[in-house]
Amino acid sequence: MSGWDFNFPPATEVHLLSQARLFSVPGRGTPLLFIHGGFHGAWCWAPFLRFFTARGIAAAALDLRGHGGLSQGPAFIGTGVAEMAADVGEATQALGGAVILAGHSLGALVAMAAAEQVRPRGLVLLAPQPPANVQDVRLLPPFPPDLLVAPPPEERARKWMFGGAKDVGGDALGLYLARLCSESPAFLNDLYERRVQVDPAWVKGPVLCLSGGRDDSPLHAAGQDEKIAAFYGAEFTQIPAAGHCLMADATRDTGAAVIADWLAGNNLC
Repeated sequence: MSGWDFNFPPATEVHLLSQARLFSVPGRGTPLLFIHGGFHGAWCWAPFLRFFTARGIAAAALDLRGHGGLSQGPAFIGTGVAEMAADVGEATQALGGAVILAGHSLGALVAMAAAEQVRPRGLVLLAPQPPANVQDVRLLPPFPPDLLVAPPPEERARKWMFGGAKDVGGDALGLYLARLCSESPAFLNDLYERRVQVDPAWVKGPVLCLSGGRDDSPLHAAGQDEKIAAFYGAEFTQIPAAGHCLMADATRDTGAAVIADWLAGNNLC
């Protein structure tokens, strides 16, 4: 994939939090705080940070505890959404206390949960995983609680994360796969055992939901994103050519542009 890299903009500042790590770029408006999903790290948001930095919009990306090369100590195996949401709260304070939360997949569920503490000025959900109080969403069986979950191998990653796209391969996919990390079963099982309930009233501003038209329906049920958007009364946009990882695949600038237009339309930047 031409031009695919995960280098942050030169102006990026690094903030070491108690257990997480924050990368931020100054700019105008309420900062966008990007939250990665399972197996990923802040690195997956580098294309978005470059996009928004080029337009002078404040943005940041968070390495949740145990991700992005951060240590996975003995407690990591029992770390779930509540602990990750605490990282988001700490990152919000480091950014000055006012943010727009933007989460991908399981990171979107973290953003929804963190909203209780953060009370964000807006919320962006990219291919979100559902809270327990969004009904009629099919989920997979839970993982064994005493074993870390390995990241997906190449062919599964291509199908699951990039909708089987043929332009993700060779060195490009290898660069991506090398950055994935093992995941906490507690984090994944908070989703699969439906342990996280949220309240749309926690969000003190507009909500945007982005969906990939080529998302892998066995792992991300068809119609799931629309149900979550309806739950929040969100503006909904589907990007037909996008897979699950809208922030990293060939459509990444399309998704970023939708977010930028939404920010401008809601006077958030």
